[in-house]
Amino acid sequence: MNNSSDTSNDQVDANTDDGMQTRYHDLVYVYSADPGFSQEFTTSLRFYDHEVLGFHDLEEFRSAIMVRAPAAVILDIDSESGQRAKKAMASRVITTFPAIYVSSHDNFNDRLCAVRENAEGYFIKPVDIQALSARIDEKIAKHTVRGYRILVVDDDELFLTLFDAVLSSAGMHVKTIIDATEILDVMKKFKPELVLTDLHMPQCNGIEMAKIIRQNNYYLDIPIVFLSSETEIQMQLGALETGADEFLTKPIDPEKLISSISVRAERYRTLRKQRQMLI
Repeated sequence: MNNSSDTSNDQVDANTDDGMQTRYHDLVYVYSADPGFSQEFTTSLRFYDHEVLGFHDLEEFRSAIMVRAPAAVILDIDSESGQRAKKAMASRVITTFPAIYVSSHDNFNDRLCAVRENAEGYFIKPVDIQALSARIDEKIAKHTVRGYRILVVDDDELFLTLFDAVLSSAGMHVKTIIDATEILDVMKKFKPELVLTDLHMPQCNGIEMAKIIRQNNYYLDIPIVFLSSETEIQMQLGALETGADEFLTKPIDPEKLISSISVRAERYRTLRKQRQMLI
């Protein structure tokens, strides 16, 4: 049985002109163990131009986050199920979206817990929907990751799948390849704004691939970030000497990965725009 509110028809993804899928930046998930509250709350928020999906089944709610990460989550924490939802948020892999609590309890201890759990808001029932909508917009703007084009090269399919899921859920457009010898053809077609690559790969290792990329003057300034389990300092320095921008080590916290990539991809995008203005 489908335990979410009747919102399945709203789950439509937009597409860019080049066919790549994008994330709605105002997608909001509402979770409450009370189906009536979830439905009423979802309907009310839609009047403020949010795309809203409501859930009252915890497992379906968690699965939805993994399939399509929202821009923000509203949690009704009054029930035991709501408390479990809070714990699920605290242990989530993808943490780039804000969580806002809704409760009927207005006391210092509950508010302190919300602060310590990094909740981005604490609203008392009956909720001022207009004020909540304004808070959602404010926090989404703070957490939004722009749709950078990221090319990931790794000979391990498991890591490729993980990086794709994490970066895509943060709003990035991701292209993955397992064979480094395809790099030039893929770069021409995909036009990445950053290359994330492993160091140790068959046929062509990461250092060799980076040198091949840098042979093309058009790619001299494209960010190259190594992500490898290599801990030998000399090997890491050797990779950076190819003109790479950063060396990250596996395993890596998803937040750190998203942050590092966003900073360098944004800098590259900005420089490109400035150069185009000078032409």
